[in-house]
Amino acid sequence: MSCYYYRITNYNNVQTGYYRWTGCTDIISVNPVEPLQTSYVCAKDLYVEDYAAPLDVVNMGLCPSTTPTPTVTPTPTQTSVTPTPTQTSVTPTQTPTPTQTPLVIYQYNLWTGGYYQNVCESTHVGTPSNVTIYTTKPFELLVPGDNAFGNSLLTIPPVNANFTISNGNRFIQMSGTLILNTGLC
Repeated sequence: MSCYYYRITNYNNVQTGYYRWTGCTDIISVNPVEPLQTSYVCAKDLYVEDYAAPLDVVNMGLCPSTTPTPTVTPTPTQTSVTPTPTQTSVTPTQTPTPTQTPLVIYQYNLWTGGYYQNVCESTHVGTPSNVTIYTTKPFELLVPGDNAFGNSLLTIPPVNANFTISNGNRFIQMSGTLILNTGLC
């Protein structure tokens, strides 16, 4: 089996993505790609892990060869070289200090179930909440395409969550961390 050169890009600006790959020597590894970063790897195969940020994978073709290319060595001839002294000065440059914008993370203790009718009704009959989600925007403002997570690091799907999650007024329907649908109870 041939080894291919892959470019793996994480366009998500919050969540780390992970990919599993089989190296050219048959060693299987899992590597992270931090938000807004790109990695390159030579591998026999490569799969994006579905529990984290989606990754963009491009097969760039066969891996670059490490086999040396034959070269022709010319016959050396002796010449006289007189070095010319030069004076150089180094001008220091200011490197800007990167700034990091703080991220607001919302935590909600909500209800989860298979259908929105069951979830919306369970909020009104005194059933205790059964799922915690973390988002980067208020629950009322979530729309399809947004994400909800199971931890404050925003790296895993909600734990023990079913397809539908509600606060009693609104519901979201999810797959992994991706919100597929929203609606009113």
